[in-house]
Amino acid sequence: MEIRRFFADPNDITGDEIVLSGDEFSHMTRVLRYKAGYKAVILVSDGKERHCTVIKIENDRAVLHIDKIAEVDEKHVSLTLFAGNLKNNKLDLVIQKAVELGVDRVVPFVSDNCAEKKFSRDRGNRIALEAAKQCGAVYLSEVEDIVTFEDVLKRVSEFDQVLFAYEQNRENPISKAAKGKNIAIIVGPEGGFTRDEACRAEEAGVTTVTLGRRILRAETASIVAAALALNGLGELDYE
Repeated sequence: MEIRRFFADPNDITGDEIVLSGDEFSHMTRVLRYKAGYKAVILVSDGKERHCTVIKIENDRAVLHIDKIAEVDEKHVSLTLFAGNLKNNKLDLVIQKAVELGVDRVVPFVSDNCAEKKFSRDRGNRIALEAAKQCGAVYLSEVEDIVTFEDVLKRVSEFDQVLFAYEQNRENPISKAAKGKNIAIIVGPEGGFTRDEACRAEEAGVTTVTLGRRILRAETASIVAAALALNGLGELDYE
């Protein structure tokens, strides 16, 4: 039987046991039909794989014994992606690929050129969870509620550096500009940013960058921006 992967809360670990509850417990027992004795890999977003055996299954939780712990990955940089909301659920692809790259959180926002105002955080987090399992990630990315562009600018001070992808900038490549341990990237929706938004972002303290000379679709731009920044920071390299 294939050994499946499940995400849990680190607070659910006690000694050499871990408790799985909530949606992941439901998926384990109702969809995959797990029973006592089955093997599983439990992840708590700390870079480790906990190889476990199910001890018992109760009404609302499963108790597993941790057989061994494998060190798999270690993050040196935290990256938040502020992504302009997109039409036709195109942000789904952005979330999926952001998870694969190791982005810590995705925050959708509405700006002047956004045609789509609605976004489901629950749907976004389901996509993130599925993507993390499919690509074998040991970290689970968080998807936050949709915010306004003004809300994004108010959060600039939370980060060591905020990179603002602006198509009018041609002199500051994102891969060379990225510095620090707690980084954010702001990428616009279809149509990009207005000049007024770019001015307000610069006044808030962002670092304006270019993604290069290619013309990219909005969903591609978010993925490329994250990849270039993480690569520039050495976060995609082997230790």
